[in-house]
Amino acid sequence: MAECGKNRVLLYLFLLWFIYLMVGMFIFRAVERDDKPDPEQSKPQLLENIKDNITAKYNMSEAEFDSIVKQVEAASLASSDGPEWSYRESISFVVQLVTTIGYGNITPVTTGGRAFCIIFALFGIPINILFLQVVGERMLRSERLLVTKFESRCLKRESKPRHLNEKCAFLGLMLLIIILLVGAATAVKVQEWTFFEGFYAYFITFTTVGFGDLIPGGGPSKHPVWNTVIRIIFIILGLAAMSNVINGLVSARDCKECKEFFKNLKARLGRKQRGKNPETMEKMGMEINEQTEKPF
Repeated sequence: MAECGKNRVLLYLFLLWFIYLMVGMFIFRAVERDDKPDPEQSKPQLLENIKDNITAKYNMSEAEFDSIVKQVEAASLASSDGPEWSYRESISFVVQLVTTIGYGNITPVTTGGRAFCIIFALFGIPINILFLQVVGERMLRSERLLVTKFESRCLKRESKPRHLNEKCAFLGLMLLIIILLVGAATAVKVQEWTFFEGFYAYFITFTTVGFGDLIPGGGPSKHPVWNTVIRIIFIILGLAAMSNVINGLVSARDCKECKEFFKNLKARLGRKQRGKNPETMEKMGMEINEQTEKPF
């Protein structure tokens, strides 16, 4: 019964989080976007027509044409006045806002958009933190169940697993590293980055530092919508894994075995420190001298 209640809470939080993002996307797009057709709909067909004409007229290969298009788009983005606030850019901005990543590549420029940004972040950031915390706790419980079943069924251990929280924290860290590696490999395939650039970009994203020097799913691309979808999926998975790691480390710190270990370590260090104290050493030396000066 309690488990059903926790699942219901997670479902309600997800729906609240999702609906909040969708509402924010539509409002920001309505406030910030100029009254012009969505470029995401007409751009693919326009590029296809231009490609057919150019490649036929100048005997150019498709690879050469795509290379020129990428260079032109990069120059266009560098000289543009700001984002076009399509649905893709609007949802990307909303996700960056509530997750506090903030790459800085999309920002509101109108007074109304900036005012709504303050209000939206005021409620959106706590909702996102609460949602990720609940997801991280659910992942931690799943890891505890996995470790317990593995040790009881595969290792034939009847007793409760020792250092359970530490093992779960380790599993969470491994999951985070796997997501980073998969994200880096995806960036190599989709954005033609080096593996290290992809790993670096997603690590900066998952830690919510968000420098903006390398943006996963950003930049010129044949499929910008899919790149944005992939980026958002990896952001949610990475932040959930990061929350899982934090929950695991907190649980490991609060466990009785860890407290006992640190208590014993502190006591040992205290004894060593007292042994190295100059005053203590001087007193011990005086006592030894007094004992040696006494007649037999």
